[in-house]
Amino acid sequence: MVNFLKHLENPQINHEKIYEVMSDFRKGGLHPEMYNDFLNAINDLPIIRLRGPYGYDVFKKFNLFDITTEESMVIMKEVIRRATEDSKFCWHVNASDNTCKVDSKGKIVVSAAHSIQNNGILSAISENHEVTTYRFQQGNLKQKVIKKKIASIFWGFCNTHDGIFNAIENDQYKKTEEQNFLFAYRSFVVASHKKMEVSTFMNFGGLAQNDIIENRKIFDKAILEKDYSVIKSDIFELPFFYPIATSSSFYLDFDFNGVEIPHSDNRMENIFITLLPVLKDNKTYFILSYLRQDAHLYEKIGKQIKDRKKLKSDITILIGAHAENIYFQPLYYITFIEKFEEDLHKLIFQTQMDHGVVNMNNGINHSFSYTPSNYLQNHFNINFFGY
Repeated sequence: MVNFLKHLENPQINHEKIYEVMSDFRKGGLHPEMYNDFLNAINDLPIIRLRGPYGYDVFKKFNLFDITTEESMVIMKEVIRRATEDSKFCWHVNASDNTCKVDSKGKIVVSAAHSIQNNGILSAISENHEVTTYRFQQGNLKQKVIKKKIASIFWGFCNTHDGIFNAIENDQYKKTEEQNFLFAYRSFVVASHKKMEVSTFMNFGGLAQNDIIENRKIFDKAILEKDYSVIKSDIFELPFFYPIATSSSFYLDFDFNGVEIPHSDNRMENIFITLLPVLKDNKTYFILSYLRQDAHLYEKIGKQIKDRKKLKSDITILIGAHAENIYFQPLYYITFIEKFEEDLHKLIFQTQMDHGVVNMNNGINHSFSYTPSNYLQNHFNINFFGY
């Protein structure tokens, strides 16, 4: 079996998107003239659990061959580019052809928006117009230096409706209810938009899509009614400027005492976090937010952080285990973060990776998790705050 057919063993991968690019690029023996026959051969395969070692002999007639690591990277880059292009739309509740800027063909023009303030926060933590993040590269977690102008961008608003964030883009942070709502809303949109992008080539299942829809309804209603009280926020202050910034959203399975958090079946209840370094104040603010209607699940998290008096550790573990949209000053990363890459890799494997068994419908039963109930105790002793 050629190496790229291994995608067919994982029901979470939307292999058709990958093979479409391979066909267009004429890689691995795929090309447009035989592509439909190739897809038909895929559809004729037995279910994954019954294929066996000879199940892929049907592909021998296509004269396929392995692709290199370099070719795989080029293919995935194009898959991601197309996914980004296909998922451009304006998230604002009032978005329409009449309220958004449109091009000559009447299509809404979506601009590249920064999920972390570009001219304020990113400028303050950058060096030579660059910032550092960490990414998985060939199976290992490694630092990646990128240009500030492309850090944290997503294609989620038109120029008109991006103005909804003026109170956090242009005004000093004053801990107002509106500002905390906007930080939470942006965290929600950024995480949801990225998930929708990735869902073009990864299958997260119908529940993930439903979670986005149901949570979005709550935010949209609040925006229309200007009811910023739907978000409840706990604000923590570190008495130094730390050149780290993040905006992210995720759910927690356990609290800091290792007690399981019982989520509903209607939608996944998330928390929304923002790490906001403010050079002028010589402070770094950590904003932990959640929907007020989810307070019965998450209110205790803020209280536990206050009572534990391990603020640096607690913020680190929440961000390190769950946040994907995080940036550091390059020198700061080398000095204080690089040494934790191996442990961060282990932590992310435990807390972010899906694990399950393939069922008889080629789906995945998520029947087990490697996440320890006490992982928020930060047994790896990772510390994002070096002074």
